[in-house]
Amino acid sequence: MFLLAAFFAYWLIAARIQPRIVFLLAASYGFYLASGWQALALLFAISTIDYCVTRLMQSSERPRTRKLLLAVSLTTDVGVLCVFKYANFFLSNAASVFGWHAPALRLLVPLGLSFFIFQSVAYVIDSYRRTAEPAKTYFEYLAFIAFFPTLVAGPILRASQFLPQLRQPLALSAEQGGQALALIALGLLKKIAVADYLSVNLVERVFDFPERYSSLEVLLGVYGYALQIYADFSGYSDIAIGSALLLGFTLPENFNLPYRAVDLPDFWRRWHISLSTWLRDYVFFSLAGKRLRNVKMLYAASLVTMLIGGLWHGAAWPFVIWGLLHGIGLIVVRWWQSQKTFAQTFRASLGATVISMFLTFHFVCLTWIFFRAETLAQAVGIVRQIARGSVDVTNLNASLLILIAGGLLMHWLPQGIWTTTQRGFTRLPAPAQALLLFGLGIGLYAIASSEVAPFIYARF
Repeated sequence: MFLLAAFFAYWLIAARIQPRIVFLLAASYGFYLASGWQALALLFAISTIDYCVTRLMQSSERPRTRKLLLAVSLTTDVGVLCVFKYANFFLSNAASVFGWHAPALRLLVPLGLSFFIFQSVAYVIDSYRRTAEPAKTYFEYLAFIAFFPTLVAGPILRASQFLPQLRQPLALSAEQGGQALALIALGLLKKIAVADYLSVNLVERVFDFPERYSSLEVLLGVYGYALQIYADFSGYSDIAIGSALLLGFTLPENFNLPYRAVDLPDFWRRWHISLSTWLRDYVFFSLAGKRLRNVKMLYAASLVTMLIGGLWHGAAWPFVIWGLLHGIGLIVVRWWQSQKTFAQTFRASLGATVISMFLTFHFVCLTWIFFRAETLAQAVGIVRQIARGSVDVTNLNASLLILIAGGLLMHWLPQGIWTTTQRGFTRLPAPAQALLLFGLGIGLYAIASSEVAPFIYARF
């Protein structure tokens, strides 16, 4: 209902640039206020500090002054992130090591904190490097950071992807409107019919009580989680991109058939693209610098980058292990790709591609165990249960198996099918589109759980 009201109000004033920017800001702040006034105050404070710092940075030609301003901004942003997300983690671990008594800080992590801080940090660094056009006004910057379709769980936007669109002449064609509705419908379908169904009927049961299931059933539960997290997060991205398109904004793709990846670097070019490119541009390249030919530095930068990526998701040891495993995996793949003779010949064969895809998918699934587990003990328990080798399937019904197989096989359909389907939908008359969407809504309502679960990435 919020999106519907915002849509109609927005297009009443969209012809005038400044009023529509102010409206976007007001709508975004109104949307975020639902998570609490304290969270909104923090969002406003971070945005204001970074805007002021970048304005000073842009007006200065002194390198030392610019570096000092950059340090002030990064210290503020990273400090806020560390206090809210990591203070209790570090305090509890320090207390365990040194025998201290450290009472937990009662801090509620603001919704979307990691996303809007990373977005603001990217703007500050781009301003320091002078690689992006700065926001023309204070309100433009506030609207960019708080843009409500992406505020909670991304995609993480760059200034160059969003700010120019704020001042472009706006028009919403029938085709764009149909495309936006199709994306939103697809996102809801992924979330309710796939992600939530798998979570309630398989994943939660297997991860909570792995000892009740055979090895094969637990492995299928891990496959189910791989599909659940993809459907949940890519579904949110589809809804965000579709919602933005209804307001006249084109956002970048955030997923591109990740389980079709031929190796781990390819997976990260396809999965959560806005985060992986952020980590590449602002962490990996900053660590490796111009020493990309230095193998040890390249490996170290890969490991540290993925550890930061793991911690970005949450302050818990399973996330640290998840990031560490991906860092080690990237190092192994890059080492293998650097080998000559046999390895080079083997990689060129079709069989090698199939084997590489198989290994990549199962490595990613292995790491998802740590990502999903609440504790390391739970993750180890899942791995041990899989290693037992029992193969009976008596606790899973056929619908779950069909959903898992079908959901994963969707990655292998010709890429033009979705484009063709989407184009066909946009060409339908408006009443036909409405009828199809109404039918989809009724179907989703019928199969939805009693309470739709929050999007997984909203908690990051």
